[in-house]
Amino acid sequence: MKLTERRSAILWLNAVVGLNSAKINKLTAAISPEEIYASPEKFARKAESYIGDAAAKLRFGRSDPKPVEDMLRTLAGARAEFIVRGDAEYPQSLENIFNPPAILYYKGDVSLLKSRCLGVVGTREPSMYGRQCTEKFVSALAKLRLTIVSGLARGVDSIAHRVTLMNDGKTIAVMATGIDVVFPVTNAVLSDDIAAKGLVITEYAPGTPALAYNFPERNRLISGLSEGVLVTEAGNKSGSLITADCAIKQGKELFVIPSAVNSPRGVGGNKLLKSLQAAMVLSPDDVADALGICAAKEEAASAMQLDFTEEKVLDALSFSELSFDELLSVTGLGVSDLNALLVRMELNGLVRKLENNYYGV
Repeated sequence: MKLTERRSAILWLNAVVGLNSAKINKLTAAISPEEIYASPEKFARKAESYIGDAAAKLRFGRSDPKPVEDMLRTLAGARAEFIVRGDAEYPQSLENIFNPPAILYYKGDVSLLKSRCLGVVGTREPSMYGRQCTEKFVSALAKLRLTIVSGLARGVDSIAHRVTLMNDGKTIAVMATGIDVVFPVTNAVLSDDIAAKGLVITEYAPGTPALAYNFPERNRLISGLSEGVLVTEAGNKSGSLITADCAIKQGKELFVIPSAVNSPRGVGGNKLLKSLQAAMVLSPDDVADALGICAAKEEAASAMQLDFTEEKVLDALSFSELSFDELLSVTGLGVSDLNALLVRMELNGLVRKLENNYYGV
């Protein structure tokens, strides 16, 4: 992408001077970025009234191109690029939110910023129920060609990204760190996969570490890019509730999957439903209908015939996860027969073995 004077100026303000989007937006609304970049000392006094003490950092600018050149090399080394407000690739959906990002660093297919997007968020420690709901909803909605947007965090975010990729869908990861800093580090491979098949973005300059206050700030971008936000499972103080609040303030659709009333991992979502009952969704079709998307007909049921004992196991597990000993009681089978049955059902994708010898659907 061509490096214009404006793009150089915004990159300089963010990555070299260290101004965040809020300060860049305030400053450049009064003084063009090209002017500041060309003569920073000339505008320092005027800039102080907009960005306070940060104006003291406005030095050299275009007269010393090395810092910008070094930053461009850093981006090239990370196989990343950037866009700024005003670029053709910049999405209108972000122009319409509070404090639009002045710059977006990215890896992958930047055209996805203008696709139909759905935000998916939730707890970092999902229950098996939360995991299953996330997998079910995301799998179906990704197949409807919705781009799934999430935050690359542990738990629901990671599940949403992975399930989308597994279904050959498109996903956007919105990072709260620099484009060259993956957090958590355990998601480094997932981040690379998303960059190869989808899009990874951030408004934070390269090298920015995982700072606590950046995570709630970036959540406005997840909802901002999306037509709606789906909360699959959220605890009482979950960051997902911040994203949900952003969605409400931005006038976006909000979808919440209900959780068991005694689940601490779902209490935040249930509180949302208490005040916003219309946000409740029970199936992916509910989300698709609200977004005006014609859902594809479900695939025909499997021709696999379940015997009586398999049906008993599935019926029992539909209510809760059960231990091996509890399944012995449910089925009346011996240990070896139940072992053989569960192995067969696991191979057929009907049940899943969990920790501590528990099983779930």
